[in-house]
Amino acid sequence: MSKYLRILVLSLVCSATAEAFGPDGHVIAGLLAEPHLCEGARDEINALDREVRADLSDFAELGLWADRVRSDSRWQRSAPWHYMNVESDATGLADAERAIRAYALSAGGDVLWAIEHFSGVLADRTQPSAARADALRFVVHFVVDIHQPLHVGLQADRGGNKIDVRLGMTVTNLHRFWDTDVIKLRDLSPRRYARLLASSVAAAADEDDPVRWAAESLLLRPRVYAGLRLSGVQELSAEYVRDAQSVVEQRLVQAGRRLAGTLTRALCSGR
Repeated sequence: MSKYLRILVLSLVCSATAEAFGPDGHVIAGLLAEPHLCEGARDEINALDREVRADLSDFAELGLWADRVRSDSRWQRSAPWHYMNVESDATGLADAERAIRAYALSAGGDVLWAIEHFSGVLADRTQPSAARADALRFVVHFVVDIHQPLHVGLQADRGGNKIDVRLGMTVTNLHRFWDTDVIKLRDLSPRRYARLLASSVAAAADEDDPVRWAAESLLLRPRVYAGLRLSGVQELSAEYVRDAQSVVEQRLVQAGRRLAGTLTRALCSGR
């Protein structure tokens, strides 16, 4: 067994149940975003400190809250906000964007709606501070989620949750692999991982259209499903794992840059 597979098998044995782009992925994206926040965004986030940091240590961990509250009766309705299901074989960006718009819900219930809705709440300074603090935590989370290809997934396999895959002697599911396990391959802490990717963030485009972000994830799905069947446990090849790592790192960089841009537009524009 290769070194990176031994590391991954150990991490699968020791890690907790997977959550939306995985805790490490959210922290990495937050760390990548933070240096690119405008000063006004930093000030306003600090002004909401009592609301947004009651159980978290810093900005990079804000993205963990939305997963933690899914079991809270007050936020059970938030479960569908982490993803969207899109049945499409689009091969170009324009077609993918049309598919996303066709499937997006207009009155709540998917990740695209959640980003647009909570970005609006966050930007509205007439809203109560508690509502804006919740909106901040949701925006930080959902902007990252939409960049994981299986969060723009297929209903038939529940975004890869029903597809079992094997690495070495360990069985996981495809969604968990892309959310969490592939990030552990480098055997780095989130801060060290973020430092590895940080130089790429400034060069990443601050594309401000969440429909575009979702369309990009949709177009990545053929790479996610490459060579896989819908039934039975399938071994992931070393080539597949390397490609997945490359995709996830690219998406984390894009998510960090776009998260910074989203918060800048919500908290600094028009001040």
